[in-house]
Amino acid sequence: MVYREIPYPIVRMDVRSPMDVYVKVREDYRLFAAKGALFTAEHCRMFDRTALKLFVTARDHESADKLLESFLLDTLTDPQLNTKAKAEIIYSSSMDSIRKVFETTNIKTITELERLSGSMTRLILSDSRVMDDLISVTSHDHYTYQHSVKVGIYGTALSFSLFKDKIHEHNMAELSTAFFLHDIGMAKVPEKILDKRDPLTVSEWDILKRHPIWGHEKLVKANYLSDEANAIVLYHHERCDRNGYPFRKSGDEIPLYAKICAVADTFESLTSARPFRQSKTPFEALKIMQSEMAHEFDLDIFTAFIKLLGPS
Repeated sequence: MVYREIPYPIVRMDVRSPMDVYVKVREDYRLFAAKGALFTAEHCRMFDRTALKLFVTARDHESADKLLESFLLDTLTDPQLNTKAKAEIIYSSSMDSIRKVFETTNIKTITELERLSGSMTRLILSDSRVMDDLISVTSHDHYTYQHSVKVGIYGTALSFSLFKDKIHEHNMAELSTAFFLHDIGMAKVPEKILDKRDPLTVSEWDILKRHPIWGHEKLVKANYLSDEANAIVLYHHERCDRNGYPFRKSGDEIPLYAKICAVADTFESLTSARPFRQSKTPFEALKIMQSEMAHEFDLDIFTAFIKLLGPS
């Protein structure tokens, strides 16, 4: 029997279970709720109190993917579910998907991430309030995964804010996926460098700076290289003042999508704790970006990002 973890919460009071749902006890899977069973207050208490991981059975992964995708769409379009809960579901699902891509970069794991990105962009189009809730989601996941997911969310939200009524001129599912994938090359950087508490040496920085090229190579090998992914993965560390890497491009030489990612990537890096430094507040991060890094970014994009974060 094949079991698949459900990467988002489905237990809600007085809602019927869409399938047989299991929990894992040691190495054994036990039925939590049968298909059609009504989730009770006790189900909710058990789920909330113990942070249970839920599983479903499937004869093959393809049918499980279709089942979970269908359920995700139903959940995200449920008018009874508030936007904060929907944002948390998107975040949890994104975290699960990005882990899979980092562990195994192939067309299957990337396509799963792209389906999720499509759901997120459709949700934002249908209810713009979701964007604020997505931006405000916090977590304590490993910073590599958290960074990828938060940049994916920031980049997608910033793109909606920038493109506005011209949003349909862009493939938002592929663009959002590319933001999530921007640091996929980090999977090849040794953990001793990623987790180092002391400042990196010159040789360690040289290794780290190769991750955009490694990311591009991983996507080529996986046979997934959309125009959006190519632009973002390769060029998100290029800077308008030509002091970026790996190609030291500047100005119009840098693709638009990469410029968007550069702003989102820098802000998320500054506001997240790392082994070698503490996090900045959003206000502190924006102040640093404005006073010390303004020459690195596209001014219109950076201004739009400040406005995006303004209300919160």
